[in-house]
Amino acid sequence: MSSKETSNTSVPREQWGSRFGFLLAAAGSAVGLGNIWRFPFVVGEGGGAAFVLLYLGFVLLIGLPLMIGEISIGRKGRANAMDSYKIIQPNSKWYINGFIGVIINFMILAFYSVVAGWAFYYFILALTGQLIASDKDFESSFSSFISDPIMPIVWQTILMTVVVLIVLRGVKKGIEKWNNILMPTLFVLLLMLLFKSLTLENAREGILFFLKPNFSAINSGIILAALGQAFFSLSVATGMYVTYGSYKRNESSITRNGGGIVLLDVLVAIMAGLIIFPAVFHFGIDPGRGPDLAFITFPTIFRDMQFGTLFAGLFFFFVFVAALTSAISLLEVVVAFVKERFKLSRKAAAPITGAVITLIGGFCALSFGPLSHIKVFDRTIFGLFDFIAAEVLLPFSGLILSIFIGWIWKPIGVKQEVEKEGNSFPLFKVWSFLIRFVVPIVILIILIDSLGII
Repeated sequence: MSSKETSNTSVPREQWGSRFGFLLAAAGSAVGLGNIWRFPFVVGEGGGAAFVLLYLGFVLLIGLPLMIGEISIGRKGRANAMDSYKIIQPNSKWYINGFIGVIINFMILAFYSVVAGWAFYYFILALTGQLIASDKDFESSFSSFISDPIMPIVWQTILMTVVVLIVLRGVKKGIEKWNNILMPTLFVLLLMLLFKSLTLENAREGILFFLKPNFSAINSGIILAALGQAFFSLSVATGMYVTYGSYKRNESSITRNGGGIVLLDVLVAIMAGLIIFPAVFHFGIDPGRGPDLAFITFPTIFRDMQFGTLFAGLFFFFVFVAALTSAISLLEVVVAFVKERFKLSRKAAAPITGAVITLIGGFCALSFGPLSHIKVFDRTIFGLFDFIAAEVLLPFSGLILSIFIGWIWKPIGVKQEVEKEGNSFPLFKVWSFLIRFVVPIVILIILIDSLGII
């Protein structure tokens, strides 16, 4: 297939309205429940600051190099996650990795939308003052909600409807416009919650747990979790940066934008930790509690906190906004693929794709209730989707991506794309060494470990 056929030149490709718009949209994908729902509990399980240091190391040494390469593939290809590979290597099978990226986004959004629906529901409860009733058993309330055969699906559907309506509007009027509103809102909420948490009694203990390393806690499982978190939170190797990069203008700097995305992602993760752990230690709660930390532990905290209703509303609005920005990008990758491969309009592709993902996600939602008895490899449907997408396909796709960038397209090809319109590529030799030798080896070891081979 020629580049002309693949890129669909008869239709002008959508572009970001500004460099800042791309940065916020891509950062909106990276900044999501991975930073708020997943990051705190894996830090708690991983011994605190030791895990944080591993995570930061993987973000800089693995995540950022892959991100730069992925954005370059998208801008070079000017097509969806799969077809951009075809344009760079038209007579090869490397495009399959782009298709894997589409599958990853589909699977992640199927279970991610379930948790995002929980966040939406809890925000509405907090907003209406129903969340922190004094006689409420938060654990049984949460368990009752997620095991209900109808309510989780209702809220997942509402959440997906909002996401579809935003993606339906297109790149500039939908995705960029809403991220320009949602991302600044998210940071304002973060700052308000951070100030409150740091002024609690015993906040110092939580800060020390989060920032003072305990290296004795590090093992292969913690290392795997840290790498998985870097992939999950940055959305690397999902095809998202290929898709978003395809809407990027040539004069915009790929390296600066990549660095900016990583900075915002890490900043939110660190701030989320500084919000959660002082509060956890203030109320004497186990920091390794698990994913229910946000939905069981924090309502308990807000009930005992002055102005608890206000801060509960702020916190769950923050969680909802973070979930929404990521869900938008997850859907856009699949919509872009469906739209271009099946020659559909965005108005047709977005609702069709959203409906299919919502339907499949319904089975993930029901895996906490009516379908909880269904286990595959001792995992619920929700857990299976999470495992396959986040722990198997993501590192596998990352491995293929690093080989493609480092050995097939080669660093010089990326360099030429990055340096268009007079842009520079700082530390190119370091990046080239990492993408060719360090990234593939590290990801291969982690992939083998995640499959239980070693």
